[in-house]
Amino acid sequence: MDPYSSRTRVDRIGLDVDETRTGRQAEGFREDGGLGEQSLGTLVSEFIEQGRHLLRAEFTLARTEMRSEAKKAAAGGGMVAAGGVVLFLGAMALVAFLVIALAEVMPLWASALLVTVLLLAAGAGIAAVGAKRLKAVHAPRKTIQTLKEDSQWASTTMRSAKSQMHGHA
Repeated sequence: MDPYSSRTRVDRIGLDVDETRTGRQAEGFREDGGLGEQSLGTLVSEFIEQGRHLLRAEFTLARTEMRSEAKKAAAGGGMVAAGGVVLFLGAMALVAFLVIALAEVMPLWASALLVTVLLLAAGAGIAAVGAKRLKAVHAPRKTIQTLKEDSQWASTTMRSAKSQMHGHA
């Protein structure tokens, strides 16, 4: 079964499929998907109400996806911050030690330069890992897909309703 089929989407957003079918039949939709005898005003009103319900369900799905992506962003941001802290602590503790130790075998300025380059490279590496994790945060893909499907459904339904109403007039 297609993961984005109507039944799956209805299940995912928390609607009972049997109630949905019964509700549609009660609202003038025939079992074969056609429309019963109703006025255009009634059809438009029902269409708008169904659209509102669908929009609420889409917002709920978007909120759920955004929470998940926010957790990923927080983890990536935490790694970037951790990289900064490690950079700072490393600079404080190791700079003095390494500069003094290397000053025994090379000039003081050369030992300070070497230690600085090593610390910058380590900090850049940690920050790059954190930035890579931040790039893994995505837009709410499922919500975007279902909104496209819902838009197509709405267009098809309105065209069908209009054509049937003009055909009966």
